[in-house]
Amino acid sequence: MQVKLSSQKREIISHGTVFLFDEKGDLTFNIDAENSFELVLTINFDEDISQKRRIETNLSENHLKITCINFATLGTGLTAPLEIAIIDGKKLYFMFWAYLEGSEENKTRARKVEYTLYSE
Repeated sequence: MQVKLSSQKREIISHGTVFLFDEKGDLTFNIDAENSFELVLTINFDEDISQKRRIETNLSENHLKITCINFATLGTGLTAPLEIAIIDGKKLYFMFWAYLEGSEENKTRARKVEYTLYSE
């Protein structure tokens, strides 16, 4: 049996849940298309003194960096899919949500990231 997933007429090409190596670790996707298209997508997590939650993006050549600043324990992420590329005329979208798992009393906590990649 073969099952294909979609949402709003967009094919779900990848999805999953991962635990990062540590609380401030990063998650990197190497996206290779058959037509020699390559994109590296990296999500990393940081904190600053402002305590204001925000997302910063930086595109350099074929590397898109998404920096999540002051992401809370309760879960934070994108509220709408982010268009990250166009491959063969089809838009590629990315969505994620991140959590810190474990109690605040424990000095080390695990960062869990749920993600979905969509294609038109």
